[in-house]
Amino acid sequence: MPTKLTRKEVITSDDKYRARPLEEIEGNGISIINEPIPPENVRTLVRPRQRSLHAVLCEAVINTQAPLARLEAGVTVPRDQQREVVRVLYVATRHQARALAATLELDGLE
Repeated sequence: MPTKLTRKEVITSDDKYRARPLEEIEGNGISIINEPIPPENVRTLVRPRQRSLHAVLCEAVINTQAPLARLEAGVTVPRDQQREVVRVLYVATRHQARALAATLELDGLE
């Protein structure tokens, strides 16, 4: 007849990734997960800052250059009707890259 495992043996072997009842947690069961929510007048010390327009535009230029380089390397489409869609994408991406670069060259942009 097989022996039965006690609850403690089951927790240590099979259930080590499952949530345990608070009574079984050492140190009174207080953790980051179950801490009480702070009152309304308590806030974090670090304020979220809005990124500068220059930083956003630089990231946009980088993100535009990758698809542009891939399109310039060549794209194969199965049907001729799809060529026009890819061409429109290429032209729009090229215009966007130029517009972003020109905007970054403006003086006094904030």
